[in-house]
Amino acid sequence: MPTVRLPVGRFFMPLLALAVLAGAPAHAEEPLSSVIADGKPWEMVVVKRRASNILVFRPDGHGTISDSLVSINPTWRAVPNGICIRPRPEDPEKCLRLTRTKAGIEASQNGRTVWLLKR
Repeated sequence: MPTVRLPVGRFFMPLLALAVLAGAPAHAEEPLSSVIADGKPWEMVVVKRRASNILVFRPDGHGTISDSLVSINPTWRAVPNGICIRPRPEDPEKCLRLTRTKAGIEASQNGRTVWLLKR
């Protein structure tokens, strides 16, 4: 039985590398809920009130939202494409879609921007 010998010249190796890379699965982008829950402060611009707060979400599902007068300690959880947040234990949970924009990370509900996170 004849043996097939493949050329290993300067043209074959780049083609082989290209074929291997083309078949490699793309790495999924990190969910935005993980990006914002890094324990570091974000400027949180509340669109409806035109107010700015400081938001810190920690990976453990807790956080802090504060302005110059008041600070609250919300809980949050990741959901596909966003987060659900409960500002206070007695408040209903509000689920928001997270989208990366040129201005930062936008949180929206029913197609309307609720707040924008910036650093």
